[in-house]
Amino acid sequence: MIYLLTASFLINIVGVYMNMRLVISLLRISVFVFVISLTQDAYYIEGRNPKAWSFSLGLLVFGWLGILYGYYAWLANPLLLISWLALSKSYFIVGCIASVGALFFALSFLSYKSIVTSELPEFSRITGYGPAYYLWSASALISVFSGFLGLFFVNKS
Repeated sequence: MIYLLTASFLINIVGVYMNMRLVISLLRISVFVFVISLTQDAYYIEGRNPKAWSFSLGLLVFGWLGILYGYYAWLANPLLLISWLALSKSYFIVGCIASVGALFFALSFLSYKSIVTSELPEFSRITGYGPAYYLWSASALISVFSGFLGLFFVNKS
């Protein structure tokens, strides 16, 4: 019983200090990490030019076409945007759902063994993941943390 009271007391103390400023700071970090990811290579493929088709800004712009071939990882991008907007407006439940969905889709890219590399379509085997992939996933993870901090610790006044 004493442990439960102590835990409840500690959660209330932490709750006093967790506010919207922390949530917004984490959102800014998430956006910053995402923007940095757009300057890096996302993945590497087999062949003469392992960096071909992996520039992440190009993947952001044209990656939605991968949905036509069953590559759903790109859906993390609109979900991440929805999570940022929802969390910035204190819609924590929507933000959390969108953030977790974004993280799920981002991590689903690890399950792909090959990727479309031309409009024929031609497929190439994925041989590795670049910094952009890890930064993109980290951005979604930071958004998840931001959402859950907002959901559980921001004072509802």
